[in-house]
Amino acid sequence: MKRISVVLALTIGSIGFLFLPPISSGNAVSNDSLIIVSGTTHREMSGKFLDDSLIEDLTLGGKLADVLKPSIKSRTWLIDPSLIEEIIDMSDGYTVLPKVKGAGEEIATRFLVDLKYAIGDDPVYALPYGSPKISTRKKFSDIEFSQLQSVSSVRLARALDRAVTAGAPPKWEEPQKELSSVNISEYRNLRKQLALISEASSDPIISETAIRLNSLLNPALDKKSSQYLAVSFTGSVNRIADNLRVLPGRYTLTSREEKLPVTVVNDFDSPAQVILTLRATNSRILSIADRSLYLEPNSRTQVLVPVTAIASGKVELHAQLETLRGRKYQEISTLAVTIAVIGPIVGWVMAIAGLLLLGAAGTRIFRRVSKARNGSGEK
Repeated sequence: MKRISVVLALTIGSIGFLFLPPISSGNAVSNDSLIIVSGTTHREMSGKFLDDSLIEDLTLGGKLADVLKPSIKSRTWLIDPSLIEEIIDMSDGYTVLPKVKGAGEEIATRFLVDLKYAIGDDPVYALPYGSPKISTRKKFSDIEFSQLQSVSSVRLARALDRAVTAGAPPKWEEPQKELSSVNISEYRNLRKQLALISEASSDPIISETAIRLNSLLNPALDKKSSQYLAVSFTGSVNRIADNLRVLPGRYTLTSREEKLPVTVVNDFDSPAQVILTLRATNSRILSIADRSLYLEPNSRTQVLVPVTAIASGKVELHAQLETLRGRKYQEISTLAVTIAVIGPIVGWVMAIAGLLLLGAAGTRIFRRVSKARNGSGEK
């Protein structure tokens, strides 16, 4: 299946940003002059469709098919690019979870042709990607929302192959629909995680996930759909974060000063910049300096970290990556270290003890020789 969403994601690379419950379908709202085409998402981040309910909306008599009715009046269109991209994905051939071939390829292809014909030369405006509640989305960041509007218009223009205006048409007011506080909380947490990841890498998958995440703020989502999407997005964000990690390992030091080979993985298709920190759980190893790293795309980098041991025994090193801003990235990886060297103090004690034993042995030998000589002289 062609992945149009991956290609389009490159336009926003600079933005810092099984049995499934049914997902509510797309819808179109119209009056004499304004037609709104939007809906909740039908795909997860992998691109697979959650169900095939969109087919019903695209066929004659369906919610979306109704907008194709001819009109002699000039109309204004307000369209969610996320919905149009989903229909384009359907037209390319698609998979419905878990592994079922989608049945709506021809229907989607025909709908796209008819939609472009119905729009004609009418003005087209782009809804924010995923149709989030605008008043709520703007509260997180006005700058981000402005960027979201710009990106949404670019993606819709490419999808429809025509000029599109960013933002809503004049005098249009957003419907006052309630948005779940749970959805807002989930969105806030995942947005923070993506912002942290974007400090380490500018991989397109990060910005693509950030824009897709807006669908979680769509007030048309029902409770079950919201719960599934929250779990799905959480899994996706965690997998993205795991692209940067320190591999755990076991090491043995046989001298006081050695270089510990620590492996750092970057599975992103883009470079990453991080700081490697190592902290010992006891005083057998002296403090280790932080290391700033530039990681090539899709690489495993072995970093030789100088360490100084002061006593034999076992110690754990807690390895963690940080962003260049000093924010902790991911969980701690444990490096188990066995120190098989003798510390300087212990070495001096053993050396002195060895000399004393040697002196005592020499004394006993001298006494025995002297006694033997004295005995032979008496005879």
